[in-house]
Amino acid sequence: MGLNKIKSSLIVLFLLGIVFCASAQNNGKINGVVKDATTLESIPFASVILLDKHTNTVVKVVQTDTIGHFSMDRLLDGLFKCKISYVGYLPIVKDSVVISSSGRTVNFGDILIKPGKGSLLSEVTIIGSSDHTQIGLDKKKFSVEQSLVSKGGSATDLLQNIPTVSVDATGNVSLRGSSNINILIDGKPSLIAGGNITQTLQSLPASSIESIEVITNPSAKYDAEGESGIINIVFKKNKKLGLIGTVEATAGTRDNYSGNASLSFQNNKVNVYGNYSYRNITTMSNGHQNISYLRPADSVAFSNETFPSKTINKGHNIKVGIDYYLTDKSVFSVSGGYNSLKMDRNEVLNIDLLNASNLPLQLSQHHNLTKGTGNNYDLNLDFTKTFRKPGEELVLSAGYAYGINDNFQSLLSDVYAVNGQIVQKKPAILDNENNNRNHYYNIKADFTLPVGQAGKVEAGYRSQIRLDYRGQLSYNFSDTTGYEPNYPFTNTYNSKNQIHALYFNYSNQIKNFSYQIGLRGEAASQTASVNGYDSGNMKYSTPIKVTNNRIYPSVTMGQKLNGEQLLQFSYSRRVTRPTMRNLNPLVDISDPVNYDTGNPNLLPEDIHLFELSYTKHWKTVTLSSGLYHRRTKDLIRHIETAPVNGVITTISQNIPHAYTSGLELISRFNLVKGWDFTANANIYQNKTEAAQQYGIDQSSGLSWNTNITNNIAIGKDLSLQVRADYHAPDKTAPDSNHAIYGIDAGAKLNILHKNATLTLNSRDIFNTRKWGFLRESEAVLLDFERRTTSARASLTFTYRFGASIFKSKKIEHSSELNEG
Repeated sequence: MGLNKIKSSLIVLFLLGIVFCASAQNNGKINGVVKDATTLESIPFASVILLDKHTNTVVKVVQTDTIGHFSMDRLLDGLFKCKISYVGYLPIVKDSVVISSSGRTVNFGDILIKPGKGSLLSEVTIIGSSDHTQIGLDKKKFSVEQSLVSKGGSATDLLQNIPTVSVDATGNVSLRGSSNINILIDGKPSLIAGGNITQTLQSLPASSIESIEVITNPSAKYDAEGESGIINIVFKKNKKLGLIGTVEATAGTRDNYSGNASLSFQNNKVNVYGNYSYRNITTMSNGHQNISYLRPADSVAFSNETFPSKTINKGHNIKVGIDYYLTDKSVFSVSGGYNSLKMDRNEVLNIDLLNASNLPLQLSQHHNLTKGTGNNYDLNLDFTKTFRKPGEELVLSAGYAYGINDNFQSLLSDVYAVNGQIVQKKPAILDNENNNRNHYYNIKADFTLPVGQAGKVEAGYRSQIRLDYRGQLSYNFSDTTGYEPNYPFTNTYNSKNQIHALYFNYSNQIKNFSYQIGLRGEAASQTASVNGYDSGNMKYSTPIKVTNNRIYPSVTMGQKLNGEQLLQFSYSRRVTRPTMRNLNPLVDISDPVNYDTGNPNLLPEDIHLFELSYTKHWKTVTLSSGLYHRRTKDLIRHIETAPVNGVITTISQNIPHAYTSGLELISRFNLVKGWDFTANANIYQNKTEAAQQYGIDQSSGLSWNTNITNNIAIGKDLSLQVRADYHAPDKTAPDSNHAIYGIDAGAKLNILHKNATLTLNSRDIFNTRKWGFLRESEAVLLDFERRTTSARASLTFTYRFGASIFKSKKIEHSSELNEG
């Protein structure tokens, strides 16, 4: 072989060696999934920066996809450090990351980052003191730990502090101008108080609640129930290693007392937690109901009524659970709850019946005494399995709940004047006994599968079945014959409500544009049998069946813009199904001049929701805004009928169409150190079509509501909170609602080396909150107003004990460093 050939061969071999070595050193890869350290939810659009360890120069920059996953490939061998950051969270640095021949693939697994100052985009976390608010693409999550004005109160008091949510004086909750909301407890319906959500919220202590989630335009993954969306109340659950406990006691004016105790233990294998609370709450109420009969059937032209009352509610609430980690990727959970309620209400109804000249025809007083008891149980089983592929997850759940709720009502009526003349008449006594039994079954399966670099598929199944028995026995008392059945107001109602659903979601990301499309199919039916007596005291049986099989699509599109901005559009179809109270024809006669009954012929509401939202973050200000439009077909509303013997009857009816359009603004300001405030404003217009068969004309009205919460830190141990809210008058046929406003304030002092706190608060300081409306139909004009108050001021002592006696293995062997 000649010398030249040898040289040529060596050069070729040398070049091939360089190419081989270069290719061997250019196939390094780093991947992982970025998650919120508290909620364990994936964080899209987080920044991941890879730097050379020696020179500190940037090697590569990527963003996480819609499921929080990132991947860097074609990396040379070397020593690096990796910085993970996202607006509103503390950055994490993975130091001394080595890519070499001994290992060219580095999988960080789940990278947990903690909330910090500020927030935005797909999960916007706004920090004030130790609380935080997360404003996400389809969900707003509000931590309630630092709500000083609600300390010692109920879930109802907490909801009053949530932006976009309004609560009237009777405890009815509305969202974006609608009271048709699907309110869940830990993601499930509650049977407390027979499913009466107003009583349920008032029975749940605020101290046992961790956060409240508001989902205004849910995707296909969520239940389709709820005209204006979903509110989910999340109970506290231990998230710290070791033995941790809290005790809390509250004393308030008007004989209001409550207490709460929680204890939890967690190591690397098991998490055991329990919570017990007791509430003894006295509520005072007063108001009026003035009725003008537009087409009087007799000489009665006006009815003026006042109804002062005192209600004492006593309740025990227990929640226990255990999470057992079968493996690092498999968790089996068992949780159960018990709720016991006792209610004692004493209401006095003063009713004046007047003629067209406002002269008295009959003056009467009615004592409405009600005693109620309730015992409710629930049991839930959950299994969660994560897989080797980041983001792949299977969740299986099964639940059962049983409730017993009984009420005994005694209505003693005393007529003491007729046509201006005093009469001597023995009181008439009417007794009603209500017995309710409820069973609730729920099973569901959810599977999440990442697809490609940024895609994700979600699919699942859910079945829920509710069985209800409601019986009312009514009796009149006579001096001669004693108690006799009052047949027209006696019946039983047996019902079965079932919903079976399948859903599918697909989401993906193309650069800074993300999208999600979903489809949910629900087969829903309500069947019932009503057994009672007609006017001739003859038995009858009436079947009821409401079928609602529908497809519910959803679409979400988001575009990330420069300068920490996000623009998003979403659409979903929703439904509001008639409740048992809406359907049951049994007449509620607790108000002697305004009976209430159900309508077995009601149709479900069909709702279409559209929303265009925008979020933006500055250094000291975060803004979340949304334009929304809601179209409702077969709107369910309460209608008054013509009077019979001075008594009107309120019945639910369907109105053809209603429309709501609005603008919602939520902003957090951190202007100076130690002072921050959150402001919310919601401006909307309601339009309702005419329903001439019920005497309802077309109506339209513009309204708005706002609330502002100020947090002020004075030194390290004293903090103040002041909250003000205002809800302007609004119009939704056939009702014109009056304005509601009030101011709350609270103060918290850390004591005993910050292991304990004293919280003093006062709700509705100036006693201004009262709820009222004017309702007009072809038969009557009804002016209603009610004011309800419990403790005007309360003092709460909270003591925390325990310590972290274990170290997490994941943290112990990690090279993560928190910066900032």
